[in-house]
Amino acid sequence: MKLFATILMLLLCAPALAVSDEASGVEATTAITLPVDSVTIYPDGLMAVKRTGNLDVTDGVHKFVINVPEKAEQSSVLLTVSNATQERVVYDANPVYTLNITAPGSQSFDLSYLMYDAAAWKPVYDLHLLNGSVLVKANAVLSNRGGEDLKNVRLKLVAGLPLAVQPYLAKAAPQINQRYAEAAPLAEFMDYAAAPAPSSGELETLYIFELEGRKDLVMDKEIGFPLFEEVAPLVRVYTWDAYNQEEGPVKEEIRANNTLTNPWPTGNALLYRNDEYVSTIEMPYTPSGTNASIVVGPSADLKVERKLFDYNKTENIKVIGSGLGNHTVKETIEAWTYNLKIKSNLDRAAMLEITDSKPQEAVIISVTPKPAESTATSLKWKLVIAPRQKMAINYTYQMTTTESLDSAY
Repeated sequence: MKLFATILMLLLCAPALAVSDEASGVEATTAITLPVDSVTIYPDGLMAVKRTGNLDVTDGVHKFVINVPEKAEQSSVLLTVSNATQERVVYDANPVYTLNITAPGSQSFDLSYLMYDAAAWKPVYDLHLLNGSVLVKANAVLSNRGGEDLKNVRLKLVAGLPLAVQPYLAKAAPQINQRYAEAAPLAEFMDYAAAPAPSSGELETLYIFELEGRKDLVMDKEIGFPLFEEVAPLVRVYTWDAYNQEEGPVKEEIRANNTLTNPWPTGNALLYRNDEYVSTIEMPYTPSGTNASIVVGPSADLKVERKLFDYNKTENIKVIGSGLGNHTVKETIEAWTYNLKIKSNLDRAAMLEITDSKPQEAVIISVTPKPAESTATSLKWKLVIAPRQKMAINYTYQMTTTESLDSAY
């Protein structure tokens, strides 16, 4: 009885010794659990897993039961084996592959699959303001919800893919080759840095960070790893929305240029000045070679004020001729003159961007100094303010309306 029990235990513990299928000529069914080699984590929680391993196999037809986690998407499971052709796959609790091995010996097994809502990652930044630059430190904070501890694996983190990714894009993503963003030429820092380029949300913005070395990810734990570090050139700019904030305050912005080949993904950032905490802000997605505009907050460095300096209204009665005869109209001409005052409290030069609004029907009559940009409804000035300087902007716009004085019209 003890001998029978021992033989039964050996049969239960030997995954390679399953029942033979002599009628079909298939040898023993072998259960395989491959070690995880790498995982790729996407912003929407998708995890793409790759497992690899080697097994000595005789030639001929074999069945392999491939052990995969419960969260694995069955339709995404892909197995490739050296010196083998696939005859069929049965999708059960674990997929069963029937393979024809053409050459005996050690075969390489490569397995990949997707797991949805199995992981998450986010960048967390420390930004330290320096003189003329900012030290950008980024860490990747990851959580593993895939159902098993991951040990000694290569980690890849996808940035630039929209959060609301369509399922077919998510399934196609593991087959997309890693594409590094081309470094755009660094813009010359004259008075202003270039405006940040928005992410298109298309696959062209895809970037994959591969962390150095191999890492361990304990299940259901948040773990942080260094992502990148850079001293980035910056420009300090003050902005003032004169129409909505007539008495200020101005806002201080920093525009930091990403000189790395990789983007800066969107994430929370702790901002420090002279190693003192200033505020918590959001780092915008910033492709290589573009600038991140980060609002530090309201500032008293510049004092500003917008006032209506003059208003003038004239009315004229006119007779207008037409094919239906003459008719009388009242023409009203209104003119508004605004004065924008700026005073610097700084001992250094400062750059200031001012925006103001006007009615779409209004026509600019005079403006000093000339705005850098002008549209049908807005004006924008880009000014360099000298230390302790006082300056003013004056502009006048005019609107003309007509009203018929004939009852027939």
